[in-house]
Amino acid sequence: MNKKIITLFFVLYSVCSFSQKYISRNGSVQFNASTPLEIINPINNHVSSVFNSENGEIVFQMNMISFKFEKALMEIHFNEKYVESEKYPKSIFTGKIKNWDSDFLDAKNHNVIAIGIITIHGIEKEIEVKGSIQKNSNNIMIKSDFELIISDFDIKIPKLVRDKISKKVKVEVNINLKQK
Repeated sequence: MNKKIITLFFVLYSVCSFSQKYISRNGSVQFNASTPLEIINPINNHVSSVFNSENGEIVFQMNMISFKFEKALMEIHFNEKYVESEKYPKSIFTGKIKNWDSDFLDAKNHNVIAIGIITIHGIEKEIEVKGSIQKNSNNIMIKSDFELIISDFDIKIPKLVRDKISKKVKVEVNINLKQK
């Protein structure tokens, strides 16, 4: 765990050491694990992110306990039984936009692909996600939609509720970063 924290520190430090950095502390991540039997669509509005516009490096970090559910019991089960928020408090993505070009930073909406490592429930997985990036004044808006498979992160779903939770989770990321 200490190795991960040290690595994250160096990544954040390297991203922050450039003059063209953008930061957000209030991005959002929403996921949908709904089935015909149950609607599961929580949101986390406390997502931190740093983006280096010179090389396309990006880091997202969020506390898992910050997801808010419509039903309080779902939130309790999510944190205590599934993602074990006390043991694995954070989810982190560290990556880079593929074929980054600073020309993407204009008023147009550009489709991009980010490649990196996502860590959830203590499990690291390399992922490739499609998204978009657009610059407005001194802000950069990054959006992405992708799917994750719950079992890839060693999250156990009890048999009793297995039919109520999708095996694939649709994730939606919206971050508005401000120039630092």
